[in-house]
Amino acid sequence: MMTRRTLLITLGSLSLLVFAAGGLLRKPGSDVALVGGPFQLQDGAGQTVRDTDFQGKYMLVYFGYTFCPDVCPTALGTLGTALDMLPPAKLEQLQAVFISVDPKRDHGEDLTAYAAAFHPKIIGLTGDMDEINRVAAAYGARFSVHGDPESDDYSIDHTSIIYVMDPKGKFVTQFTHSATPESMLAKLEQVIK
Repeated sequence: MMTRRTLLITLGSLSLLVFAAGGLLRKPGSDVALVGGPFQLQDGAGQTVRDTDFQGKYMLVYFGYTFCPDVCPTALGTLGTALDMLPPAKLEQLQAVFISVDPKRDHGEDLTAYAAAFHPKIIGLTGDMDEINRVAAAYGARFSVHGDPESDDYSIDHTSIIYVMDPKGKFVTQFTHSATPESMLAKLEQVIK
């Protein structure tokens, strides 16, 4: 029987395979990735945050939830470590965004504190399910609820990929769950001009 952690890593790998194969995530007849797009979500203070608020900065986008027992803390911890190693001038050129796919439980100061605990450059965002579904679909991220969401006794399987967008909102690269802080750092130093 497949463990939940194995299932989550498999979902992330499948998303990567779809991307690598060029399927739905590329324009037909092109090598231009169809990842990303406009969004309008809310931060922990309830303020509206749009993708355009980060125009001019590299944006790192990760989908998950604060009650995630292992995958999110691992991915965000790895990202936070890589950001700690990035030179300050390059760090200033980016914004990391943790988009919660669990708006029922992830909101307010808890969402803000969770994201910032991994690094001050990571902010937490969420929205209603329609908004979250739209932005997840735009990034090719997948998630599904298991258990009874009415009772708060549920988990969410989700893609574990960090998407890197350029200052104009175009997809540049991604980090899978197997990335190390050192590999992230090397790629970010190449990408950020």
